[in-house]
Amino acid sequence: MGDNGIDVISATLLLLAGVTLGPELEAWKKQIESQGGVPVLVAKVDFDRAKNELYLAPDTPGRELFTGYLKQEEFVKQFHLMNAVMIHHRAPGAQAYLVLLNGARESDWADHQPSLLAHEFGHAWLKARGFPTPLFVNDRWACISIHAGDITQHVLIRQELDRRGIDFRTFWLKSLGQATTQFEGTSPPPEEDRCTRVRQVAQSVDVRLGLKPGEWAGQSRYETAVGKTMPEVNGTVESIVSYLKERDMADKDQHREALKFVFERLRDLAAQRTDEYRVENRAVSTLAGVN
Repeated sequence: MGDNGIDVISATLLLLAGVTLGPELEAWKKQIESQGGVPVLVAKVDFDRAKNELYLAPDTPGRELFTGYLKQEEFVKQFHLMNAVMIHHRAPGAQAYLVLLNGARESDWADHQPSLLAHEFGHAWLKARGFPTPLFVNDRWACISIHAGDITQHVLIRQELDRRGIDFRTFWLKSLGQATTQFEGTSPPPEEDRCTRVRQVAQSVDVRLGLKPGEWAGQSRYETAVGKTMPEVNGTVESIVSYLKERDMADKDQHREALKFVFERLRDLAAQRTDEYRVENRAVSTLAGVN
């Protein structure tokens, strides 16, 4: 790997971006790079509150690969709501798995950085192994593509993190506890806000599929809070959970079909929110495609 510069580039980026990897994650990163044939690049994206904009340090190696995404309005909207994201960047001579850490939310994940990185490495690991991902379109449909991919891939990522002995549940359950409190103290989102409902389906499906009975004492309180705030997501959650439970998500053909199914269910939910969305829904039926 060293001969093509992959390890050197990514290691330098990690150093300058202030992101460190332990031995387990460093070893996994090298495995992903070897299997996928492209580097795993990691950077923390900071947020200038005065200017209301995201930015990377000027001397960040590989900076030009990251900055293009920070100029995409719909991507930025979704990134503000995330702790981190993995992007498979593809351009002539510049392929990479880009892991972006959201510095604006660092207070939430600072004590759990290895868990956060491991999760995003899981997305890169699946891509390197040839699992399908939804087509990302930088428009109002972006949230559907993002969360359809998350719902299907998280099934396998949880299994792999458990196999590797990487603790992700401590941070996950902490985040779910915070979400519960937020639900209990807020009103339902506006009717036209389709992406909040799509995002909630993804979180609820993760809870239903990723937790064993009795594993989290707060689950009943969480589900009650979600049901009161966004009861309209329940049917979509149930249909997706039932479908995925009957599929072998490690089988790439079944995974691809599951991705299409989940995309359609999320799109259907979103289409119920606004008349404008219903009209556009007929014009973008091909967005369920995967790559």
